[in-house]
Amino acid sequence: MSIANRIVCAAAVVTVLQLGVFAQQPSSPPADELNPPTVQEQDLVLGAWELDLSRSMFSPGPPPRSEIRSYEEGHEGIKAEILTVNADGTKTHMEYTASFNVIAAVTGSQQTDEIRMRRVDPYTAESNLSYGGKAVGVARRVVSKDGQTLTITLDRTAPTMVHNVEVFKRVR
Repeated sequence: MSIANRIVCAAAVVTVLQLGVFAQQPSSPPADELNPPTVQEQDLVLGAWELDLSRSMFSPGPPPRSEIRSYEEGHEGIKAEILTVNADGTKTHMEYTASFNVIAAVTGSQQTDEIRMRRVDPYTAESNLSYGGKAVGVARRVVSKDGQTLTITLDRTAPTMVHNVEVFKRVR
C-alpha cells in the first residue's frame, strides 16, 4: 500500500472515530428546557385586574360599581376569584378553579354553576357557561399583547340576554 493510500485510510479512520464521539455526546437541551416559561408566561391572565368602567359596555345595563378579578395558578388549574359591587350596592363573590377542556364548578353565582375553558392561543381563552346542566352563555377572554389589558366579551342567553364587553387593567 502506498503512503498516499495509508494517509487517506488513516484520515478516514480518524474522521469516523470523531463522528462516533460526537454522536455519543448528549446534545444540549433545547432553549425551552434551559429557560422554561414562568407561570406568568404560561398563562398571561394570572394576576389581578380592575374593571375600567369608562372603556366597558354593558347591555342591558346598569354596569356594576366595581369589579376586581384575580387569577392564580392552583394545583388543579387556574383559580379565579371575582369580587363585584353591583349597581345597587350589593356584593357578589364568585370563584372557580378550572383547567382547559375540563368542566369546573362555579360558586357564588346565581346565573352560572359550571364553566368549561378552551385555550384559543396564548392570549385568548373561550369559556362555555352553563346553569343547571343547560348552556347559558359564552365568554371570550383576551389579554393584550403588552399584558396590561384584559377584555372579556360575555354573550349570555339565560336567564336574560346579555352582551357585555368588560375591559380590565392589570393591577398586579
